Amino acid sequence: MPEVLGVTGMPLAGKTTAADILEEQGYEKVDMGDVVRSEMDARDIPVERTAEFVNSQREAYGRSAIARLTVPRVQNALEDSEEVVVTGMRSAEERDRFQKELGIDMDVVAVWASVETRRRRMEDRGREEDEKSQDFEERDQREIEHGVAELVALSDHLIKNESGGESELRHRVESLG
Repeated sequence: MPEVLGVTGMPLAGKTTAADILEEQGYEKVDMGDVVRSEMDARDIPVERTAEFVNSQREAYGRSAIARLTVPRVQNALEDSEEVVVTGMRSAEERDRFQKELGIDMDVVAVWASVETRRRRMEDRGREEDEKSQDFEERDQREIEHGVAELVALSDHLIKNESGGESELRHRVESLG
């Protein structure tokens, strides 16, 4: 029976790093953000219209819209591997869609970090898109509205990713199995 894990969490909690660690352990990784970028590229939509594209998909297809686009990628990944990790999940509806369309039970791994830790990470990485404190709070609020907080609350595994750095996160992710 294939194992499909979904990874969720607030921005800068460590979702991508956790998924990368699982990939190192042999999981085939499917990044929902990569799927969005690929879809936009195929439709000739510029990257600066990402939010508009994602919102239009959710308006048309509901909270599971990005999962709808991602299911074929997960199906392809399952052809190559019995273990797949999907990163970037944002709602219980996405989890439900994956489970229904793939005919599997999907465990959700939530990566959690405090607001203070995530804000410090934002400042440390110094990306232009991360510059404004107000934007940070607005981004958190959008993620909550899309269902991230609910999915974290419903997750099967919760990984705290505060001050131990990548080695501690690695230990916690590796102990999932």
